Amino acid sequence: MDYPLQPVHQDQVAESLHPDRWSKDLVTAASGATGGFSLGVAEYTSETFGPVQVHDDQEAVYVVSGRGEMKLGDKVFPVRPGSAAYIPRGMAHATRRTGAEPVKVVYAHGKP
Repeated sequence: MDYPLQPVHQDQVAESLHPDRWSKDLVTAASGATGGFSLGVAEYTSETFGPVQVHDDQEAVYVVSGRGEMKLGDKVFPVRPGSAAYIPRGMAHATRRTGAEPVKVVYAHGKP
């Protein structure tokens, strides 16, 4: 393998800014991931749902901190630390905070 197989800290990765959150892709093809796998971290800072996200792959999300709501399709669910969700390919989804702190999540993507 020609990839730098070493841990990466989120402080080493530039953030992508969005209307409702920031995100950082931590593990990607550039760091050696294969099969369309990636892993990242995001913080949802908005009290309102931002633009819905729809992906061509499947996603899993794990809530690390904060309290909020996750919209999956047309249903809204409360989330808090320890909550996890599976999001199938093509499903519209969004997250917002309902507490004082942002909702911080770890997310992973992969081919179905």
